Amino acid sequence: MSKSVLIFIIIGVLFLVFFLFKKLKFPKIGSLVLVSGGIKTGKSTFSVCLTFSQYRFRVFKVKFLNFFRKIFKLPLKEVPLIYSNIPLACSYVPLTEDLLLRKKRFVYGSVIYVCEASLVADSQLIRDMDVNERLLLFNKLIGHETKGGVLIYDTQSISDTHYSVKRCLSNYLYIHSLIKWVPFFVLARVRECMYSDDGSVVEVNSSDLEYSLRTVFIPKKTWKKFDAFCYSVLTDDLPVEDLVVDGRKLPDLKARSIVSFRKNFNLKGGDSFEKKDN
Repeated sequence: MSKSVLIFIIIGVLFLVFFLFKKLKFPKIGSLVLVSGGIKTGKSTFSVCLTFSQYRFRVFKVKFLNFFRKIFKLPLKEVPLIYSNIPLACSYVPLTEDLLLRKKRFVYGSVIYVCEASLVADSQLIRDMDVNERLLLFNKLIGHETKGGVLIYDTQSISDTHYSVKRCLSNYLYIHSLIKWVPFFVLARVRECMYSDDGSVVEVNSSDLEYSLRTVFIPKKTWKKFDAFCYSVLTDDLPVEDLVVDGRKLPDLKARSIVSFRKNFNLKGGDSFEKKDN
């Protein structure tokens, strides 16, 4: 191989490394992680991928250490488990209220996944002070009480989550979208955010949002680990509404009714229009 070809290859490799460093993100997460983003942007896909990658690493680490502990007849470490509030295509422990309220403990070093965090405990859950305090201790001490475990939440909006989650975040990742056409992988367009004490997201980049995004490679086999539409079971058995109206045959396109849970609109209009609050 000539010297010029070798130099060309080295330059190409350096350019590739520089490109990967600038464009890709390799998430480094702490004890409590929140993934947010719009509806069906890939929050659960990203979170489940993080869950399994963390789990595999932790199990390997513990089994490696236990191998030598057996040799030296030392107490063995507990082998981590996955805990989840939705079904996963693996061996996992269903998340329960007893675990969230610290009446039972997790296996040390485990990975805990909570899908749609605001459905578990939202920002309005402030009346039951005992539950609030237990959830605050659950989130604040999760790293201690699991001896190095990790808790991964996903939700559509950080403002909807319980204050105990927002106060204790180690990492806050915003997912913008998924690119699905790449073979074997989906590309998650992600940005790491900071969350301030006043309850707002701190913007660290004033340019177009997409310029601040990094790319995370997610194996497509992640989709086989969970059902991206798992909550559809809540409405799958309801009657289907499929009465189609051909708008081309209507005399005009005026809206003559308002679909609303409020029943006191005066739809006659004119000077007599009134709207009373319930």
